[in-house]
Amino acid sequence: MLKLALCISSVFLFIIKKLSGANFTTSGEALPDGPILFLANHFTRFETFVVPYLLFNKRKRIARSLADDTVFVGWLGEYLRLVGSVSTKHKARDCIIVDDFLSGDADWIIYPEGHMVKNKQIRFNKGEFYIHTAMRQGPVHTGAAVLALKSEILRKRVKETTDDEQIKRFCSAHDIEKERIDKNVTLNIVPLSITYYPVRPGKNRLLLWLDKLFNLRGTRLFEELEIEINLLMDANMHLHFGKPISTEKYIKDYRNEHSGSFDDEEFLGQLFDSQRKEVIHDAMEKVYGNMQVNFDHIFILSLFTMPTVKVCPGCLKTLIYKNARELRKIEGLNLHPELKSDLFKLILDKNYEPFASAIKLAVVQNILYQDSEGNYLFDKHLLEQDYDFNKIRVQNTLQVILNEIRWQKDIVELANQNATFSEQELRIDNFEHIQQEDWNYYEKEYLKYHDQVPMQESVGAPTVWFDAKNSVGLVFSHGYMAAPAEAEKLAEYLFAKGINVYLPRLRGHGTAPEALQHVSANDWVLDFERAFTMMRQVCARVFIGGFSTGGLLALLHAAEYEVDGVIAINSALKLNNLQVSYIVPTLHAFNEMIAHLRAKGIKEWVENKSENPEVNYDKHPLASIAQMERVMTRADKTLEQITDPILVLQGDNDPVVNPKSAQLIYKRVNASMKKLVMVPRTNHIIITGEGKEEVFESVHRFIGDVLRRK
Repeated sequence: MLKLALCISSVFLFIIKKLSGANFTTSGEALPDGPILFLANHFTRFETFVVPYLLFNKRKRIARSLADDTVFVGWLGEYLRLVGSVSTKHKARDCIIVDDFLSGDADWIIYPEGHMVKNKQIRFNKGEFYIHTAMRQGPVHTGAAVLALKSEILRKRVKETTDDEQIKRFCSAHDIEKERIDKNVTLNIVPLSITYYPVRPGKNRLLLWLDKLFNLRGTRLFEELEIEINLLMDANMHLHFGKPISTEKYIKDYRNEHSGSFDDEEFLGQLFDSQRKEVIHDAMEKVYGNMQVNFDHIFILSLFTMPTVKVCPGCLKTLIYKNARELRKIEGLNLHPELKSDLFKLILDKNYEPFASAIKLAVVQNILYQDSEGNYLFDKHLLEQDYDFNKIRVQNTLQVILNEIRWQKDIVELANQNATFSEQELRIDNFEHIQQEDWNYYEKEYLKYHDQVPMQESVGAPTVWFDAKNSVGLVFSHGYMAAPAEAEKLAEYLFAKGINVYLPRLRGHGTAPEALQHVSANDWVLDFERAFTMMRQVCARVFIGGFSTGGLLALLHAAEYEVDGVIAINSALKLNNLQVSYIVPTLHAFNEMIAHLRAKGIKEWVENKSENPEVNYDKHPLASIAQMERVMTRADKTLEQITDPILVLQGDNDPVVNPKSAQLIYKRVNASMKKLVMVPRTNHIIITGEGKEEVFESVHRFIGDVLRRK
């Protein structure tokens, strides 16, 4: 009956999920066989309905839960009974739970906090987790642990004795039938961490409709719905299943240290008193420790630890970036996917949505005040003062988010330490971090194809020319099948003129041609973004550019982000080489088609006779040419979005790139300052060899013209 009710409930909640846009995700350990006690944190009312649904829908577990007695009214109460929920005031509550533990008929979800902890104010006090709410201040409840221990002791008694009268007497004390006890299983406790992101208050259409219908405004329910409907409709509810904890272990540990019998009530009482706290401590440490750390946590923690009341958005972003990337050094953290890779877009995009949303919330709730210069004044004491428990989620949401993270000492210590650095020190550190990350990517790829680690002088090594006194920087990317060394002379020339230069490596290049089989156009875009982030950390003005395909990546970047200027040299929207522009894409499409028939492609590699064989590959895989074509297509579609100053430089008789490409780029970009330079050349690689100085001078002149103009 319970399974049928859960099936019906799942259909109902699935429809609500689709209509509301609710988003549920899970992570963590596989669930063990046998009965499970889920111990979870409690923040919203709808967890009572949603968690059993998610367990049934995603993990195929039938779970019952305790619910506040006040919700067992009308149709809602009938629904809760139908899906197996039991009131916290039900007289037979404990016996029902123990019976399910022993029979294995159902799992149980219990919230040791006892009620919704709206303020997330959890403290670790004298070895116990304490909650601080309007209803109660004190340690989390241990009743669930006692029930778990009792069920396993009863199971042991059934295993260890054949005296039916003794078993019957013990069972009757808990209103349990001996025949229902499964002796072949054991009860496991699974810590269940529930995290919501983002948590945002605000009126919504459904709330206003309910208010109009039931006149809820001003009531506690109105506040709850303002948060909880938004969470259901616009946030992600994440469930993390911690490593299962065997209840039997606690009984064995105590029995090994203390002599006594399960027939001795005094011995049992001492066991319960001792181990109930151990069980709850171990479980809740995992519950709170496995909360999913998200951008909002790092935003408010970074803001809270900053030593000044005046907050520059750029400085705050730099600190957040430093904190976020170092979280990955803390073993075992449950990180939101957004934090699992470097947050390039936080630095690149001035309108980065998670940051903009958090700033907006802080301003609305008066934690930040914007001044005329675009900076903010921070009212720190608002994150520490007391708020009405039932209103805090609406009135000071960021304090709730801060409370959720601040008990985790490792994270707080990391943030406090990083807050002691100056902005310049943070920027230099981020700069060096990205530089090292790029080198690590290179070294890892290089070692796949060679017996030794690469040298700093290797043609594929990402290379930087940097002087802290220089305020202008250039990120310049090599072309397809080439490597950073291709632009080395250009970098040396510009650095001598007082311009910092970074030559990034596009993945698959500078190691072995086979490496190109495992990369995509998106990888190259990401490589360029990482390089720009690196230079933006240490230079006030940053130009971007590239040769050939590298120039296309610069165009793509400029179409999405604000830069000081763009330089595209021999960048192809059209190719002169018929094999690349027509035959190769056709062969690739044919190879993809016959791959479904498990046949071998008719041509998997293309030979290459390069003008610069010391740097360029002598062959390349067909699949990677298709990725290069994708870069060309994407760049072609985004030219009109480019508004920053641009230099388009093209050899007039390029044997690879049709010179019309330069004219198309020049005409279609919407930059107020744009320049087209055609140089007389019959070779493709015009940034090396004879006549390269003319190209270098054009680049330097363009950068100077832009700087003088602003």
